Amino acid sequence: MKRETMIKNLEKKFNLLAVPREEFDGLGTTGLWIRDNICKPETDFYNYAKATMEENKFNSYLKKNGWFAEPYDSETIMLVNDR
Repeated sequence: MKRETMIKNLEKKFNLLAVPREEFDGLGTTGLWIRDNICKPETDFYNYAKATMEENKFNSYLKKNGWFAEPYDSETIMLVNDR
């Protein structure tokens, strides 16, 4: 799934504000930064510290669409396109 489409879908499906990663650190042209609290009802209260490695509703959606979550620090999640 293209980055622009994923940004729109994350807002619709999970009520998450995602933006291009370069808005965070100026690096890369394919990743996304979750510029929002990812721990909310729509993500089944995704746990910053552990959830990127667990099977859950959010990770299943990402995987199905060719993306994965990667922790940047204890409260910052980046999304990476693996295709």
